[in-house]
Amino acid sequence: MDYTKMELDELKELAKSRGLKVGNIGKDKLIAKLKENDAYTAVSAEDDDLAENVDMTQTVEQNNVPKDVEKSQDEVSEDTKPVSLLDAISETIDDLDESADDKDDYEDKLDLDTSIPVKSITFGGLTYKSRTTNAVIRWKQIGEIQYMTVAELNEMNNYSSDFLNKPLVILMDERAVKKFRLTPVYENVAKLNNLKSVFNSDLATISKVVDDALRVNMRDILISKVRQMYKTGKLVDVNVLRLLQDKLHFDILSE
Repeated sequence: MDYTKMELDELKELAKSRGLKVGNIGKDKLIAKLKENDAYTAVSAEDDDLAENVDMTQTVEQNNVPKDVEKSQDEVSEDTKPVSLLDAISETIDDLDESADDKDDYEDKLDLDTSIPVKSITFGGLTYKSRTTNAVIRWKQIGEIQYMTVAELNEMNNYSSDFLNKPLVILMDERAVKKFRLTPVYENVAKLNNLKSVFNSDLATISKVVDDALRVNMRDILISKVRQMYKTGKLVDVNVLRLLQDKLHFDILSE
């Protein structure tokens, strides 16, 4: 659909029919919003098709599973079940801080005054000062949670984007993650949740995971996790240790 040939009033009516808020938005921005909605709808449709195909495949496979195998699958422990992206990140940080808080539930609508739990993933203290209200928010240690409104997070994203995009903190709410388009960043952070599996793979894969972690400010956390694994005997491969030392510029073997 060529939105540029439509009048502003027509575009607004179309946007409203899709449940989009328009307000006093200009024509160019409204066209951009409609195109973004088109892209989101297309991706959602593809995901639905994929999910339907996966469900059908799983149903067929399940029907062909012998009863004794089916029983053993039912007895799989909770530890083997997949975890969400935010759960994986939170577990990574909570391994280093046993005082982490539980995630709270929130209303579906993200108004500007909606409160979002924000967890520090930075060693030591971390401070953020609002430009508009002069409010000071402090995280005393890694893993600590403070609450910020969506309005405050908007300001943080506009003027101190490293907090969200480097990242220095993690938004513990799936809706906020999507709003600020942080999923790709968090996927790289979450890879540190299963380092044992990563370190059992080939060196090229390990190198990529380390590079991704360094791009999202995870060097200190990665060093701490590696140090724990080395001291407890979970990481003993000399080739992997040397690769990590070269990438992290940290002498693990002398620990």
